[in-house]
Amino acid sequence: MQSQLNVFPALMVVTGLALMAPSPPATANPSTVLYNAPPPPSDIGAPTGRRDGGASRGSCPEYVDLAALVPITDGTVWAQTTAAQPTLWFYLPTAITPEQPMELVLQTATDEMLYMKTVTTDVEAGNIAIALPETVTLPIGEPHYWTLALYCDPEQPASSVFVSGTIERVAADVEPLLAATIPSPALAQDYASLGVWHDALTVLGALQQTDVPDTEAQVMWSTLLEQIGLEAAAAAPLQPCCEAK
Repeated sequence: MQSQLNVFPALMVVTGLALMAPSPPATANPSTVLYNAPPPPSDIGAPTGRRDGGASRGSCPEYVDLAALVPITDGTVWAQTTAAQPTLWFYLPTAITPEQPMELVLQTATDEMLYMKTVTTDVEAGNIAIALPETVTLPIGEPHYWTLALYCDPEQPASSVFVSGTIERVAADVEPLLAATIPSPALAQDYASLGVWHDALTVLGALQQTDVPDTEAQVMWSTLLEQIGLEAAAAAPLQPCCEAK
């Protein structure tokens, strides 16, 4: 049986704080949430990434709209996180089965393999999360390169579609992040305004997967994705999927 990915453990790492109940959350204005994109590091070399899926030799036509939920800044697919084990988000335009495996690869700037995972599962079209396991730790201040490949025909490895980009972990040493005690739309808004894209998205994703989904978080999620030009993903549902091992 497929197990639903619970991103709350990852969220606790993202915030760097325990989820304590007594303190009431600050309020946020979903209509004014804004991602303040920091410039990519100057030492990011080629390739600069590929946010939208590209197929080889015209294969996988039903999956060419695969997308990474990451902004493009100065021509580079790149975003920041404060998490040692961040969560990566992707948009699946079409449902997949174990016959269409996905492979996530994470490498250092010197091409050293840090992590590789093949995911085989049934999942409907929509937005999915892959949280890196505790065996992987991103060091602060070092860009890492990730690639997600989807193989539409495992018998023909060339029949694939992929997205790729760069992630960099930064220190969570600024207010108001250190003052936060519980996940909230306001915390996501703070992350977005400080340019910490991955954490903003993970907070909003977690808030939508509770027993009573946060409607404010749903609006902010769509608003942020629309801001970076991912309208199809903004309108798509979140799907349970892909907890990394």
